[in-house]
Amino acid sequence: MILDDIKIKEILLKENYVSEDDIQTAEDFSKSHNTSISDYLLSKNIITKDLIGQAIAESFKVSYTNLKSKQPLKEQILKIPESVARKFNIILFKEDGKNITIVTDNPLKKGLSTQLKKLFPKSKISVTYSLTEDILEIFVSYQKELKTRFSKIIKSGEHIAPDILEEIFEDAYTFYASDIHFEPQGEEVIIRFRIDGVLQEAGRLSKIYYENILNRIKIKSQLRIDEHLTAQDGSMSYSNAEIKFDLRTSIIPTIEGEKVVLRVLTAYVKGITFDSLGLSTHNQQMLEEAAHKPFGMILVTGPTGSGKTTTLYSALKLLHKPGVNITTIEDPVEYKVAGVNQIQVNKQTELTFARGLRSIVRQDPDIILVGEIRDEETAETAVNAALTGHLLLSTFHANDAATSIPRLIDMGIEP
Repeated sequence: MILDDIKIKEILLKENYVSEDDIQTAEDFSKSHNTSISDYLLSKNIITKDLIGQAIAESFKVSYTNLKSKQPLKEQILKIPESVARKFNIILFKEDGKNITIVTDNPLKKGLSTQLKKLFPKSKISVTYSLTEDILEIFVSYQKELKTRFSKIIKSGEHIAPDILEEIFEDAYTFYASDIHFEPQGEEVIIRFRIDGVLQEAGRLSKIYYENILNRIKIKSQLRIDEHLTAQDGSMSYSNAEIKFDLRTSIIPTIEGEKVVLRVLTAYVKGITFDSLGLSTHNQQMLEEAAHKPFGMILVTGPTGSGKTTTLYSALKLLHKPGVNITTIEDPVEYKVAGVNQIQVNKQTELTFARGLRSIVRQDPDIILVGEIRDEETAETAVNAALTGHLLLSTFHANDAATSIPRLIDMGIEP
């Protein structure tokens, strides 16, 4: 049960989790920034998701279960049929003899108590509350392996390539993968997801079906299907009734066949705040203090898929106010943000990071985001912008944060 802003506001005020002033500020911000009250309260650390969960649980007069801190075993989860679990948004959280604990996002849902008595007729049942998004994440346990789903699609003999791609994309979205790899090896194609910066095998597919899948990716990405010996780059979109996201396509020829890597540009990043990035409290405070300074430079370093761009967008979300001019130059523009001026690098028109940044500085910006500092000219313009009254955010290729200083000096920046 996803509660709207009005209900959340009523519950938080009634349970004294926030003040009237906090709610008023949140409402004003949400109207001017097209965001929710809870998003504002979370981004300003006025409340946490745990506190929202506890407040809603109290309004239902049940206890709160944090599924992020303690998750039930898969064998427990599967004791409730998937159709029933999804209908009532319920999870079997705990079993202790004849005592069982059920987690749901709506303890008052019609028919829930009757259904639970049917499932567990001899047990004493306790019902607790958890956030809808946390329950839906646990439902991943019901998903069969990709290989099993591939076999079912192949057996049907219809729409093999589009259906296989759909399964892969939906799994990538579910598991918050930043990249999808298609790696031809021998008679198989290995599919791997990069999750939290680490590549994990997601499934395998016989090579005989790969050509159709590869051609579909190329067509969707507006690439040449008759080209197999050179690298190609493009972009595509995926959408169904519930989710929609963009993907950046990269194809290179290997001795085993064409390897594809798809960068997943997911909309959920827009909702990520410093609080949900996994930073320690100390580091989060340091980053927030730096972001609120009127000028200077914040560089985010780290390997591919580690969350550099996500961190920068979290900073933008914190700084985005009606009285501030924010301009970005990116390659590509990964996430569109309402009210932010976003520029796409364009090699055909020679709009590079360096040229774009020089133009941005003349546009009276308060905050500038540069997708990546790659060369001496961009680095020099960025440093000068940071020294002349602008706050500049960017990503930078270095092994760690400390190494970025000598790397900049190596690029010709004055110490």
